[in-house]
Amino acid sequence: MVDLNFSPIQLDALREIGNVGAGNAATALGQLMDKIVSINIPEVRSLRLDQLDEAEFFKEPQELNIAICSRILGTLRGGALILFSKKSSLLLSDMLMKRPPGSSELLTLIELSAISETAYILCCSYLDSVGEMLNHRLLIPSSPQTAIDKMNNLNKVLIKKFIGEDVKYIMSIENKMYIENIEIDLFVTFLLEYESIKKIFGMLGI
Repeated sequence: MVDLNFSPIQLDALREIGNVGAGNAATALGQLMDKIVSINIPEVRSLRLDQLDEAEFFKEPQELNIAICSRILGTLRGGALILFSKKSSLLLSDMLMKRPPGSSELLTLIELSAISETAYILCCSYLDSVGEMLNHRLLIPSSPQTAIDKMNNLNKVLIKKFIGEDVKYIMSIENKMYIENIEIDLFVTFLLEYESIKKIFGMLGI
């Protein structure tokens, strides 16, 4: 973890961005599934890419995970990342397909496509609300890309692919979502390169 010398006001602003973005994404998911979706308080993290192998960016790095990512197209450099554990992806698949949660043991291509499309809806909803908050409408997500691997491998590949090899620092704003009484590990992360964070502070006047 790296101290990028942000003030308490700036960190509070980033958490508020996480709240607004994830809140809008949770509303979209709730409408899609006709269920109540809640979120936790966002966690703001910063790190240097050359220390990424040493950083515990996501929990349980040895567990198989599904990651759906969309790069931001526009003036800000970063992306939106939706992360599921294998168990949670199966639970979400059952809910999307109107099956009793816990029915599935494997994901078919159709179910994986449904999860990817759902994640893309979350990304669009997240970025729409953040763009409105910043009065900056050019936060457009690219087509989603899906990867399945252990998290320590995804750490090395996804984030560098997202942001670029020439970037030294990144910051994430991470939220965890819950769907009604069913515990689903669904993380929504807004990844931003350091210079883009400074642009956001300029937009907010802080």
